[in-house]
Amino acid sequence: MKNRLFYVLFVISLSLCLYLGQVSLVFLNLGLNLGASVSASEVSNSKLILPGLNDYKNGDFLGAISKWKGVLNNLSHGDTVTVSKYLVRAYQQVGQIENAITTLNQLVAYYKKVGARQEMGRMFTELAQAYSSLGQRRKAITLLCGDSEQCTSYSAVTIARESSDSIGEMSAIISLGNTYRLQGDYNQSIKYLEQALTNAKKYDYNSYILSTLNGLGNTYVTLAKRSRRYLEFAIQTGDKTEEEKFTSSSRDFDNKAISYFEAGLALSRGQNSINELRLMINLAVPYHHSRTVNETKSILQQAHNLLNLNSNSIPDSRDKAYAIIRLANLYTLVTVPIKAKETDAYSCSNQIPSETIELLQNAVTLSQRIKDKQSLAFAQGQLGHVYECQKDYSKALELTQQAQLLAGIEPTHYLWDWQAGRILQSQGKNTEAIAAYETSVKALNSIRGDLAIAGRDVQFDFRDTVEPVYRELTKLYLEQEVQANSQIKNLEFALETIDGLRVAELQNYLGSDCTLPTISKPVTRINLHTAIINTVILENRVAVILTLPGNHNNSTSQLYWAFVTRSNVSSIINDLRYNLENRSDLTNAYQQKASQVYDWLIRPFEQQLQQSKIETLVFIHDGIFRTIPMATLYDGNEFLVQKYAIANTLSLTLTEQTQLSTQDLRVLAFGLTQRSVIEGSIYYEPLNYVKFELDNIKSVLPGSKGLIDNAFTPERLKQELTQNNFPIIHLATHGKFGIDSRDTFLVTGKLESDVGTKKIKQYNEKLTMNKLYEFIRARRNNSLELLTLTACETAVGSDRDALGIAGLSLQAGARSIVASLWQVDDESTARLIGSFYKHLRQGMSRAKALQKAQKQWLQQNSNERKHPGYWAPLILVGNWF
Repeated sequence: MKNRLFYVLFVISLSLCLYLGQVSLVFLNLGLNLGASVSASEVSNSKLILPGLNDYKNGDFLGAISKWKGVLNNLSHGDTVTVSKYLVRAYQQVGQIENAITTLNQLVAYYKKVGARQEMGRMFTELAQAYSSLGQRRKAITLLCGDSEQCTSYSAVTIARESSDSIGEMSAIISLGNTYRLQGDYNQSIKYLEQALTNAKKYDYNSYILSTLNGLGNTYVTLAKRSRRYLEFAIQTGDKTEEEKFTSSSRDFDNKAISYFEAGLALSRGQNSINELRLMINLAVPYHHSRTVNETKSILQQAHNLLNLNSNSIPDSRDKAYAIIRLANLYTLVTVPIKAKETDAYSCSNQIPSETIELLQNAVTLSQRIKDKQSLAFAQGQLGHVYECQKDYSKALELTQQAQLLAGIEPTHYLWDWQAGRILQSQGKNTEAIAAYETSVKALNSIRGDLAIAGRDVQFDFRDTVEPVYRELTKLYLEQEVQANSQIKNLEFALETIDGLRVAELQNYLGSDCTLPTISKPVTRINLHTAIINTVILENRVAVILTLPGNHNNSTSQLYWAFVTRSNVSSIINDLRYNLENRSDLTNAYQQKASQVYDWLIRPFEQQLQQSKIETLVFIHDGIFRTIPMATLYDGNEFLVQKYAIANTLSLTLTEQTQLSTQDLRVLAFGLTQRSVIEGSIYYEPLNYVKFELDNIKSVLPGSKGLIDNAFTPERLKQELTQNNFPIIHLATHGKFGIDSRDTFLVTGKLESDVGTKKIKQYNEKLTMNKLYEFIRARRNNSLELLTLTACETAVGSDRDALGIAGLSLQAGARSIVASLWQVDDESTARLIGSFYKHLRQGMSRAKALQKAQKQWLQQNSNERKHPGYWAPLILVGNWF
């Protein structure tokens, strides 16, 4: 069931037809022309095969599958091969990808046995497309090209070239370009699709020209979507430079997408109705963002007219049903504000165009005619959403419940459970709404891992299509007015739900490059002197939940509401972060905001914390709270760290409770002291105290090893990690946590040359977090106790950046991580870290060792250097024991 999620996610983003259209076009030219009559040259026993073909052409794909499977044993060997190809196409149509793969593997084995290398290469392409649709992009790329840039001998591209099979080569290259797009490697996608376009024009293959133009358009649409998502984060962080950059890039990408789609449309007009329809629908998205409303409405009307005039010439199919559904949703999209996204399934417009309702009703009729439950569920579910927006909740619920029944156990069920929950909540039926939301969240939890390996463009939609389900259920739990004796149960449910969101959020951030490791012994109870503080940011208030240790290994939780809006929280936290970074501020401007946040999170519980003799506070934060160090919260007299040891974690279920052993406590340290520059002419200042920092570590922890500057290369790091088992890895170099795990990197001392210009430039090579993860995971002993990063930074206000710190720790298999939230004074860092390691060696917990180092700094330094900008950016995430 899980593998069907990828199919579902494409539909959620309403771009399914973009991809399947290309797949079917490629299949068409690989011997699967099911629309034409069977000729004597194709099969020797057409009477046995024709009934299945008739079912297929009438949209009864399951009927076709049944008939073809029923006659396989009665066919000649050659006819069996042909019908097996037909079955592959039918399996694709109904989403039975695993069956398609099984059949394709049988075809590969057959062609290999008979020495038909050209046909075997073509089957590799089809297999790759099937694996790609299941999210297995790397496997698809290996089948298409192998692991090298030049393409290995046993790959679809090379086999086609060696066989002088121009059609097979173009099909493989187009598939390669589309797969790279889905993997998020857009430069590679464009490279291969442009190569395919050149070849298609050379041979004058119109169908491949169309497919490639469509693929290039889709890639640039995805790039535009990514830029708009990054733009949202730039606005959130108040970065005007980044805001201008992503505004411009999204517009440029939209214009490129439009140029490719329009070129394809000009080529397809009057020749192929389904391609013409697909391209018109595709055009509407970049038009919506970069053209006028009238231009967008015009292209939608053209698509609608084409559908009405050529309905009979466009065969009934699931693809056609989804195209109609997408067209219906696009009609609604152009009536809502420009900021609305095509993937925002929760947004409502009061102005539902008549075309939307008409098209959705047509999609219902079509799906019923072809007996396709999945497209029928989507058509009825979307129609239910229309009535939800119109506040006709009775009709909306009726249609939604029909969609629920049709979806059955499919992953799509979560969408309709979520929708039912919203409708019931609007009707004031909170108990029934909670039940619907619970079913939806349960379904999401079961497919959480699959969300990670969906296409990167689908992952950008996480906040629109997944996150709201968890948040709305959490809100219902927290706001549920129940009797006092069951309030605790609701708090437990709320904490479990928001925990599920945080795990899903982290998996979404890491993407397909990492699967979250299973924690063998997660924290299941709180030790005697530790308290947990959870935050949940709602639209008009913040829920703060304190969990204290209780008797008999039990814990108790209590809820406090801070009545502050989401926008005010963001504004205050961003102001505080700016003030914390401003070390030259002698007025201590940070104190006002730090006191305000203290009043929200700590002051309501001061008495309970004192009575329970709490020594360590563990914060499990929501959103923007992750971007500031809790150590800096101020009660008017002293910082929070002066009273409590502090740690952060994303989820207790991802946190081990093992104590740090002081035996053989050694550090493998790498550092960069020199001025550095990375590609794109981004310069970093020298870190003058890094040598002192590493020497100090070797002094405090004998047996430690330190390598700096040109000795700090990815290759040397990999070698040291492979050959030695250090429990602590320390990297003192510039780095950045980004919005996406692929934007997160460290700067190494290895120089690489750029010979693309008249003047050769040298850049410092970047070490991506994914590559670091691979190095650490390759160690002989995977138990890494601590990863320390002392010169990295996160963007002000970007909770995605801060999420990367927790992500890196788990990705690398480290039990905890100490990292800097912003660029720090490297002298203070060197001294703080030395003190931290000294206290670790003395047997202190990780949290208390960091607290002791920071308290000593405050005691030993003058007023100016007591500013949090010097000592506070280092935070502990993960295991605090």
